[in-house]
Amino acid sequence: MSAGRRLRLSPRQGPAAGIRRTTAVALCAVALYAGLASGVKPFTALAYAAATVPFALCIGVLVLQRLRPDAGPWRRLDPARPESEGTGIVWLALIVVLLGVELASYFHPGPRADYPTLSFGLDALLRYRAVNAAGWFAWIVLGWYLARR
Repeated sequence: MSAGRRLRLSPRQGPAAGIRRTTAVALCAVALYAGLASGVKPFTALAYAAATVPFALCIGVLVLQRLRPDAGPWRRLDPARPESEGTGIVWLALIVVLLGVELASYFHPGPRADYPTLSFGLDALLRYRAVNAAGWFAWIVLGWYLARR
């Protein structure tokens, strides 16, 4: 097989086949990363580094999207979609409420089991590595999706 033949797409495949292939490879890479990151002991330097890598990639996407909004893989998912007015207030309210619950539970005197934080409640579920890996996967994919909106 010649090098030229490998690089050409057949007329039936079109450019969408390359995008689907790229998406599949990216999802496999995220699944592999999630599997590896789920085995890291929490609250260690390695765990903080594992959480920082996807976060830094999403920040990089935001920066590149800002520099080149209509070009390359960093383009917005739907640039023709009108900006929604008022949805930021809903997200801000949700974040403030969740943060308030977390802080009130964390600083409340008494046993933590009586007033658990959200993270304390999730610990029971995330102790299983498969569920933890699924959580990492969902967190990374959701972050990527939100960064591209």
